[in-house]
Amino acid sequence: MDESLQELENELKRLTPRAPSAALMQVIERELGPAATTPASAPARRYTAAHSWQSWKWASWSLAGAAAALLVAFLLWDRPPAVAPESPGVANTASTSLKPVVAATNRYEPVHASSVLYDLHESEPTLLPDRTEGREVRYRYVDTYTWKNPNTNASVRWSVPRDEVRLVRASFD
Repeated sequence: MDESLQELENELKRLTPRAPSAALMQVIERELGPAATTPASAPARRYTAAHSWQSWKWASWSLAGAAAALLVAFLLWDRPPAVAPESPGVANTASTSLKPVVAATNRYEPVHASSVLYDLHESEPTLLPDRTEGREVRYRYVDTYTWKNPNTNASVRWSVPRDEVRLVRASFD
């Protein structure tokens, strides 16, 4: 197998490309025109806007930077200034007692609470801890609590499953 591949490779190396015909050469010369016969000049610069200071790209990048700076300034504007801690030797009781208490804006108030029974299961009669006959009754509920923020009208609803087990004495009436 190696010998046949080697022979094929040697045969392919001996092959030479055929010279193009005169008709093909005339078509190529006609298509290329006089540009192929004139000496090549320096190619024109592409993307001149990337190197020119009068380009619209420089203006757009500077406007984007200014917008980013304004955004950062706006976000930092509302933050309270950092206060340096006072030395423990200086007592400032007047300023601490006159500070008004500000109500929290993120305060949620309870609005609604509900309890829904969704399953009731009674077990077989059994012996209760006080040695009397009775049965175990299992109640399953879903408790739902709703809180609302009066300032923003945002609400939070919380649902919690709850099991309740009761021991009931058997009545033989």
